[in-house]
Amino acid sequence: MATVKLKFRPSSVQSAEGTLYFQVTHKRKVKWLSTGLYVFPHEWDANTATVLVPAAGKRNAVLILVQSKVELALRQWKLVLNSMELNHNDFTVEELCDAFNRNPLPKTVFMFLQEQVVNKELMMRHGTARTYSNAYRRFKAFRNDVDLTFDQLTPGMIEHFEAWFIHRRLKQNSIRCYLRTLNTMFSKALEEGLLRNRNLFSRVHLSYVPTAKRAIGEKEMRMIAKLQLREGSTLALARDIFVFSYYMRGMSFVDIAYLRKTDLRNGMWTYSRMKTNQSLTVEWEEAQQRIIDRYASKTKDSRYLFPVIKQEDGTEYEQCQRMQLNINRALKKIGERIGLKIPLTTYVARHTWASVARNVNVPVSVISVGMGHRSIKTTEVYLDSVDISRVNEANRMLIKRIEG
Repeated sequence: MATVKLKFRPSSVQSAEGTLYFQVTHKRKVKWLSTGLYVFPHEWDANTATVLVPAAGKRNAVLILVQSKVELALRQWKLVLNSMELNHNDFTVEELCDAFNRNPLPKTVFMFLQEQVVNKELMMRHGTARTYSNAYRRFKAFRNDVDLTFDQLTPGMIEHFEAWFIHRRLKQNSIRCYLRTLNTMFSKALEEGLLRNRNLFSRVHLSYVPTAKRAIGEKEMRMIAKLQLREGSTLALARDIFVFSYYMRGMSFVDIAYLRKTDLRNGMWTYSRMKTNQSLTVEWEEAQQRIIDRYASKTKDSRYLFPVIKQEDGTEYEQCQRMQLNINRALKKIGERIGLKIPLTTYVARHTWASVARNVNVPVSVISVGMGHRSIKTTEVYLDSVDISRVNEANRMLIKRIEG
């Protein structure tokens, strides 16, 4: 009886990945087939012949994909072995391997989605990778971890996926964000010829609904900028990053975290947005420099301007995420201290820059370029959000006209 075992061959180069391969044995003859998959020695369990996947970490997404590809290949081997033993009285190990190579199983939906996550990780698009991963995890939960082929995907299934979200009381825009992300991922499957149905999302809503504006006014912005806080505290850092974001035309937190001292040349800041890889240029202003100077001693041995990324060891993005959580907690306290009615976050600075610019009659086209939007429509989404404070103020005024 033929047997197939998954094996690991370490690399001859120290600290390099080794190769996963199949050892195929039949009638005392052995043949080896490479899987085309590679892992480090510490990621392989020789006792159980399995890939070790940590709960989290830099290699997590890659190893999940390796594991799923191995599982698919093992399922394929099982089918090939059953077919050969059922339909052929006598066959060689070479014929067995040829049958395996001739009849690959189609890529599953879960495997494809995990590939998209890994591709973004390898491209250092960590934010997009996280967005993709979240959408994939939600879809996997909806499916109760039961994988499927692309032929099994239908508009009805996606409609049920939307209903699944609604039943769990997610906000409309959260649901639409997940659906839009999944739609983007599946559009790549169309390009690869894996998916044939171009109307998969025809029964669900993808466009965002208007939301309460996440912006504050000039008065509140001035209060935050002038707020006296203990130097060196997290609150002071939160205030400074928030104000710096505003002074940099609504620069996102992740871009501030990765901003380097060498990004300032000839009186101009030049950097690439992490989200879009678009290059932006912002003129240097003295107000920006006053904020940066407060952290000169803390960043003297770092190439970064703010003390967010403190170690360059492959965990830079994780450090950035942790710090953003701390900064947002501190900003919430700052907001409460000055009496804001909306929770203050780093993202509010970006909305505020756009809102204040619009209020002082800066053309939308200029605001769009300033924020690094590729389309004026994106800027209009920012500006068309309902400003609840103005609505409430108008309502208060109308009530007073009746009440006297």
